[in-house]
Amino acid sequence: MRSRPILATALVLSGAALLAGCSSSAAAPASSGAAGAYPVTVTDCGTDVQIDARPERVLTVGTAAVELLDAAGASSSITARTAEFGAALSDSITDPPSDDLIIDPADPTTETIVGATPDLVFGYGLFSADPAQVKAAGIPILTVQGECGHDASTDSEAVDLHTVTDDVRRLGTVFGTSDTADAAADALDARITAATRPATGDSAAWVYYFSSEDPISAYGGAGLPAAVLTAAGLDNVYGDQSDAYLTVSTESLLAAQPTWIVLTHGLYGETAEQAREKLLAEPGIGELDAVKAGRIVMVGADTSSPSPAAVAGLEAIASGTRD
Repeated sequence: MRSRPILATALVLSGAALLAGCSSSAAAPASSGAAGAYPVTVTDCGTDVQIDARPERVLTVGTAAVELLDAAGASSSITARTAEFGAALSDSITDPPSDDLIIDPADPTTETIVGATPDLVFGYGLFSADPAQVKAAGIPILTVQGECGHDASTDSEAVDLHTVTDDVRRLGTVFGTSDTADAAADALDARITAATRPATGDSAAWVYYFSSEDPISAYGGAGLPAAVLTAAGLDNVYGDQSDAYLTVSTESLLAAQPTWIVLTHGLYGETAEQAREKLLAEPGIGELDAVKAGRIVMVGADTSSPSPAAVAGLEAIASGTRD
């Protein structure tokens, strides 16, 4: 079974993933057509997708899709939401869609998607639906670019925070909102530059609980969370693991002795204090040098998804790990 700490990561949360054929800052998604002129063609995980008209009925899969559309000035086009698994939307959303639009909290089936009559599906991928059948129904599919090859561990192109801003710009092309999208992307790029730190020599483990019953999980060397740790100047102690998501043990954390623990909260509705208490209750966790010194940085669940919230995650981690 695939792991999905994101919200959307999910998210959806949230996110996460990742990455075959994804764009990075070195190679922004290609597009054709002037803003507001259709058809337009955009690159989606290495494949060209033609959009014949401005999407007016969008079904989102995961919270990252909602947050990206909002940044691009297109959240008013959302008419159905799925696969959020109870995760809350980021507080940074300026035009949040109604919760009444949630038609399936989990991964949608083909029947659910087609029955919602969208003219575009946008999200982290389809797992309970057949993409071929969705496309055969005349519904184009776009993928959150930080989620290309979700959970992929090999032959994947690196994802970084500029993958998020590239995606915002791409959506501006799709929806004819490039003025709004480009301004938002420029602002996010400036925040990324301001928060990025050179290597500090410190290490970190970014850990989370997917549910209240699950064991400790951590982000490995693939995917956006790994890129966020690098941008914060930290060495990911699980960076040599090619998977995006890992189940880890207290013993492996004790062996690695990370300088910092980055702990996610909110994936299943828990507060920051509840997440901290759960971690500290793990047998042996108190022997970690980071725990003894109180070097635990708390971040919201949406910060690990390939959406604008990840920039806030970088800022929190870079600030919280300064001695």
